[in-house]
Amino acid sequence: MVKLSVSSLVAGAALAAALPSYLTSLTGLSPRSSNSGQIAARETGGKVTNKNLARFDNSNIEDGVGNGTDWYHLYLGNGSVAAGWPSKDKWVSFESMFENYKLQMYVACQYLNWRLPNNDIDEVQAIWDGIQTASDATGVDHRLILAIIMQESHGCVRVNTTDLGVRNPGVMQNHNGKASCNDNKKLTTPCPAATIHEMIREGTAGTTSGDGLAHCINLSGNGDVSDYYRAARIYNSGSLSKTGNLQSNIATHCYASDIANRLTGWVYAPSACTCDDDPKSCGVSNN
Repeated sequence: MVKLSVSSLVAGAALAAALPSYLTSLTGLSPRSSNSGQIAARETGGKVTNKNLARFDNSNIEDGVGNGTDWYHLYLGNGSVAAGWPSKDKWVSFESMFENYKLQMYVACQYLNWRLPNNDIDEVQAIWDGIQTASDATGVDHRLILAIIMQESHGCVRVNTTDLGVRNPGVMQNHNGKASCNDNKKLTTPCPAATIHEMIREGTAGTTSGDGLAHCINLSGNGDVSDYYRAARIYNSGSLSKTGNLQSNIATHCYASDIANRLTGWVYAPSACTCDDDPKSCGVSNN
């Protein structure tokens, strides 16, 4: 367990006023598909089955290229290195990634909704611990879990439970899970560590209603780094486009590109993805 310092919380409070012009990525939650026609009842203990991808020991937190670079590169196509997507040796370390996003975690709740109490230091610590526990249990790389958390909720433990046909609660906005500290505007403050851990477990290992990240990696089935980007798209939209291009299909067209950028160091730089605002600019197909 890595303990977060009180100075981190103080720094977050001191810098919060300066953040609005930089939090270009903190604009709300990624639209999700209900997937109601595709996903039947699932096991809740999903694990990555491909030995080339499964990582059940995530104790190494210095497992990447440090901080990476805070910029945004638009990735299009099928998620493969041949199509220009980043290989895993380009990913930042979990420790650096978490440190870089920690400030967002401290202020994200009020940027999503000014009425929401921001995370405290124990809640942010619980995110770290929950990621490590879920990662070791499922074989999903801890950096991918963190990237999905930042994409779905920016780490706000009191993020609203969305419902566009299927409930999406918790920091990973998972498929009809039970763990939430903001369900039907019923806030829980502080959010218990056990609840935060369960939010992350449900998003990673799955719920009785739908897939977690481990299932999505297995569904992708390529056996290489593209499975992480493809899994992110499946997590968002429930399936992949028949074209194989990750900007295509329903829900958030920029989703997989965003995840690839988060894994390689993107934090505050302006997004260069035009796929949601102007789908034609990215050659988006909705099937």
